[in-house]
Amino acid sequence: MTPVGAEPIAKRNIFVNAHFRIEPCASCPIPGYLIVSPCVPVSSLAELSPDAEAALGATLVAATRAIEAVVHPQRVYCALFAEETRSVHFHLFPRSDWLLSAYSCAHPEDTEISGPRLMDWARRTFQNPITGMDSDETFEKIRTRLTSSTIAG
Repeated sequence: MTPVGAEPIAKRNIFVNAHFRIEPCASCPIPGYLIVSPCVPVSSLAELSPDAEAALGATLVAATRAIEAVVHPQRVYCALFAEETRSVHFHLFPRSDWLLSAYSCAHPEDTEISGPRLMDWARRTFQNPITGMDSDETFEKIRTRLTSSTIAG
């Protein structure tokens, strides 16, 4: 049960530093799927401040390391689309064994892995909490790792 006035972890930022906020993907509750957004919204990477630009790589690396340590995916995809919202944001999407297996069962004709197709399929398929997976616990573990990382300072 969530205490009065508190939000479940999946509805809060996991981590905020001077230039970026990191939060669970609101539309696809795959454990470890994070969105990294600049604190000052921009419509192009070219609009980032010099300080935010300098912090971007370290922020993406720290978030990816946290995902890898907690979720243990085969890969972590990093994508920038800015289609649903016109503001720049990065998707850090963990491609785990169970996800690849589910995709392969749904698409037996696909003999090669296509990251964009798999990610699109997962975003359309998993729009509700996934039975047997505790996303809140996963995100709390990721938050702990990010808080102790060098980008926290």
